[in-house]
Parts: sequence; C-alpha cells; structure tokens
Amino acid sequence: MSKEIRENLQKLLVVGISYRKSALDVRGLFSLTSDDQEKILKEAKENALDSMVILSTCNRTEIYAHSSQLDLIIDLFLKYCKGSREDFSNNGYTLFGNECIQHLFRVTSGLDSQIIGDFQIVGQVKDAVHKSEKFGMVNAFQNRLFSFVFQASKKIKNTTEISKGAASVAHAAVQYIKDKVSTLESSNFLLYGTGDIGKDTCENLLKHMNNRSLTLVNRTIEKAEALANKFDIKYETVEKLSQEINKAEVIIVATGAPKPTVTLDHLEKAESCKLILDLSVPRNVDCAIDNLDHVLVITVDELSKHISKSIEQRKACIPDAEKIIQSFIGEFYAWLEVKYLSPVIVALKENLHKVQQKELDYHKNKLSDEELKKVEHITNNIVNKIARACINHLKDHHKQQSSPMETLNMIFKDMDS
Repeated sequence: MSKEIRENLQKLLVVGISYRKSALDVRGLFSLTSDDQEKILKEAKENALDSMVILSTCNRTEIYAHSSQLDLIIDLFLKYCKGSREDFSNNGYTLFGNECIQHLFRVTSGLDSQIIGDFQIVGQVKDAVHKSEKFGMVNAFQNRLFSFVFQASKKIKNTTEISKGAASVAHAAVQYIKDKVSTLESSNFLLYGTGDIGKDTCENLLKHMNNRSLTLVNRTIEKAEALANKFDIKYETVEKLSQEINKAEVIIVATGAPKPTVTLDHLEKAESCKLILDLSVPRNVDCAIDNLDHVLVITVDELSKHISKSIEQRKACIPDAEKIIQSFIGEFYAWLEVKYLSPVIVALKENLHKVQQKELDYHKNKLSDEELKKVEHITNNIVNKIARACINHLKDHHKQQSSPMETLNMIFKDMDS
C-alpha cells in the first residue's frame, strides 16, 4: 500500500464510547439527541469538515469522520453531550485507519453489539449516514466505505445464522417478561414510547398475549394512534400517563429522551407491585424509583444477562462473519488502489496513444488506406500490451510506496526525444 493511501486511511477515525468500557449511567452522559447530532454536523461543516457520521444508540455513541482535525471532533462531541473530558478520557476510545475500518464493519454487522447479531444496528447506521448526507457530510471516501460495510452486513445476515433466534433488546425484554411474569395473560401492560425499539417490543409482546391488554402512550399522539390501529390495541395521550402507569402491572419505557420521562410523581399513587423495563439510554426511568419497595426496575444492561441460549449459537457463527468482513475490507482497499492509480493510468494510455498517433501521422502518406488500417490495428495491439505491462508495473511500484507519476515519467522520458 502506498504512502499516499496509508496517509489518507489514517485520516479515517472514530471517536466514541460504548458498553464495552462503560456502564449504562456513563453511556447516558454521552448520548446525543437527533437535534444535538444535527448541531454537530452543522458546526463541523462550518469548520470545513466534509465527512462525519454520528451514531447514537443504547449501546454506543460514536462519531466517524474522515479528517485530520481530531481535537475539533472531540471538542464538538463534548460540547453537545453531558459527559466531561475526564469522563471521556476514562471511558472513551479513538481508533484510526484500519482499526477504525475493522471496528465499523464489526459494529454494523452486529458482531460488536451487546447482544451479538442484533441487526437493528444496521438500520441505525443507515439512518446516521442518511442524516449526514442531508448535510452534505459524506465524502466519496466515506461513501464508498459505508457501501462496502452495508454489503458485508447483508451477506452476513443472509449466509450465516448469526441473527438466528430472538436476541435483540426488544426480544430480550419480551423474553424476560415471559420468564418472570406468571400472569402474562391477565396482566395490564403499558408501552411508553413508540420508536424503533418500542415498535419491535410491541409486535413481539403481542405474539404472546391473547387478551391484548396493552396500552400505548407516546409524546406524539399520532404515532401512538398509528401503531395502535395497526395491532388493534388501545392508546392514550401522554397527559394520561400517570393514570395508565397506575393501572398497569408491567410498564415498558422506550422513550429515548435525554432525561427521565417516568418519575416518582408518576408512581406516588401506585399501590400494586409493578415491573418496569427501561429500554432507554440514557435511563428514562428516574433512578429514585429503584428504591420503591413495590417496584422492580430492569435496565438494558440487566436485560442482556437474560438472553436465551441463541447467543451461544450466534457466537459459533462469528468466524464465518469475520471472513466475510475481511473479504469486503480487501475489496475496499482494492478500490482505493484503483482510485489513486486511475489518473495515472489515464495519463499512461493518453501518452501511449499520442506516440501511436504521431507515428501513424508520420507514415500515413507513405501507406495506402488498406496498409494504414493494418498498421493501425497492429500498433493498437502493441499499445494495449505495453499499457497492460506498464499498469502492472505501476501497481507494483505503488505497493512499494514509489511515486506513480515518477514511474510514469521515467517510462516516457526517452520517448519525447
């Protein structure tokens, strides 16, 4: 790989924090709302950055960029999250070049998820890329990289069993309820929040409920109504949240807000025992509720401990998934080689055809039309053979970190005389 490509690769970086090093409460400090992400993208563009993708999920918050301005990117990250520089220093990470590429492929393919094979992540990464594209913040380098990343993720999902079985956050929540709630058919359920995780949880929960005693509440009533109509269940406005919490024995919170949406005030009149599953990061259920004797609060991190044996089966698929990833990374590197050699190859062919045309022009008055056609055909074959040999020569020199243009100038230095 040439020095030029290696230097450009090293500009690819990710700044982030994830469940691997950080507990839920710490990750919550670095979670970025959609508005925060847009502000970062706008400010990054104002500072002449041309490529940045921001991913913020319950397991991680990461900023992928193609830039040499690492300090600026970290400053923007810390400006819009609640975590301090010291918090990031102790819990965060920064990866460059090949390490960043390997990490991105593993994240998008579900290999780095808290629940292995959770393919909800690929949709979240695509959404992040689309958001950046709207701000003109995905350059050609990053665009092609994400294209290979999504192809690899699709192939892993279609050709391995790494996503087989129920093991997403939504599935884990429903599995926990099935295991712990003996009165599943008679209990009243409340789902607060109808985003992606809320929708998945709703659909999976209803598969195990015959009485349909599930009520939806969402800050935007139209979203709750649409989901309720789809499954023929009840919904209420957010103004009636306290009443619905009081009626429900099982409460699932998936609101994705930057601060708690279920507080002590909501439970002050509650008398019966309640199970609350908080699927949000940061936590959307006030930590003070944990101390109530009649309430059990289960968080995302705790849910991950209750995944079924399908996780072990998924782990067995990791080697096959890794092989697919390495194959697509190889294709990306091959694309880089072609990208950087393309101008040189074009110049090579142009020079060869100039030499050919110069010689044909010199001899055309001495040849008949028929003879000229034969000579032109022969010289075309010669030019193509020389081009192929030179291109292979250029690629070899490129891999040895020689300058392609220097090699090209050397090849044609004597032809100008």
